[in-house]
Amino acid sequence: MTKIEWTQRPGTKGETWNPIRARNKATGGTGHFCTKVSAGCQNCYAADFQKRFKNPVRYAAQDADQVEIFLDAIVVRQPLMWKKPRTIFVCSMTDLFYEGHCDEWIDDIFAIAALCPQHTFIVLTKRIEATRQYMTSIDNNDGGRLEGFRDAMIEGAAQRIHFERTREDPSMWLAVHLPLPNVWIGTSAEDQATAIERIPTLLTTPAAVRFISAEPLLGPVELDNLIIADLPTGEWSFNCLDNEGLDIEDDEAFKGATIDWVICGGESGHKARTMHPDWARSLRDQCKAASVPFFFKQWGAWLPWESADAPFWLSQNDAYVDGHNLFPSEMESDPNWNDGLSFVSDGESHAVFQKVGKKAAGRLLDGVEHNAFPTVSANENRTAESELVKSGTFAA
Repeated sequence: MTKIEWTQRPGTKGETWNPIRARNKATGGTGHFCTKVSAGCQNCYAADFQKRFKNPVRYAAQDADQVEIFLDAIVVRQPLMWKKPRTIFVCSMTDLFYEGHCDEWIDDIFAIAALCPQHTFIVLTKRIEATRQYMTSIDNNDGGRLEGFRDAMIEGAAQRIHFERTREDPSMWLAVHLPLPNVWIGTSAEDQATAIERIPTLLTTPAAVRFISAEPLLGPVELDNLIIADLPTGEWSFNCLDNEGLDIEDDEAFKGATIDWVICGGESGHKARTMHPDWARSLRDQCKAASVPFFFKQWGAWLPWESADAPFWLSQNDAYVDGHNLFPSEMESDPNWNDGLSFVSDGESHAVFQKVGKKAAGRLLDGVEHNAFPTVSANENRTAESELVKSGTFAA
């Protein structure tokens, strides 16, 4: 079970699943490992958790030799035992496509997904180029890549896993064709720079559902105005929510792919950074204009206050307070307040931020809780599940 909001899909149970683990060589403790690759990783919650697992390492390349990373043979098979549908965040404590994870492990994880069509597997990565390479090619054992063949590698892993569990040969009925209908692939885009860097690659990565996680949101993100420099016709601005702005030649490069879902949220934790409410509003409005599901996960640690009818201020958790009674006299020296003037100097509207914690800040954006999910895979999953039930893989 997990309380992560965007795993709480109607009709399913939210779950995290971490089959790739890291054993600390000094303590013997088993936790996880990754490395930080961009500003969104700065206050990584998973890195902070490692001491609880007797794995006191930093998520940094220089600490990689302190752990032994491995695929846990027991944990990797857990979804096979979960009969009722679950929405599963894959590798929530690391990045599935971290460079220290071998393709064979990832094959097994996708094989489990192929054998469990009753579940939806959500893969979120900052290493979207590695994801695209994995999905579209295999290692040729000579330092290069062979295009295609990933379906066959995952199918072989699925047949092996099924045979080990049942002693039955599934080769007559089990076939894998990518993209799997119950695997959603997304990338983080914490600001415009990472959006421009990662989203075009996501659009060329095979996936049933492609999504963006703008969490922690550290700056405005214009999904409807991505500047791409290396399209066939040169530099181009386009809307990745509906492909508007691309000409025929450019659109062929993306094969009509668009972003199917957007998650937005502020940062939580003791060192959390503030998220301006206009950034979240902008993403909400872009999604609404393109009819793309929008999910607002949280404000995080900092609650925004904006001026209402003077002298009253309105918070995003619907409090309405006289500013004379609200703000401390020495706001600039109070660690629980941010006067927001740095945003004003950057051209944003004035908001003041109070550090109240994730729970108190809540999930309302302008008084509304946004919980939209894509619905693309629901019928496809049920069809695939019924075929495996017929084959005897699952009880009906």
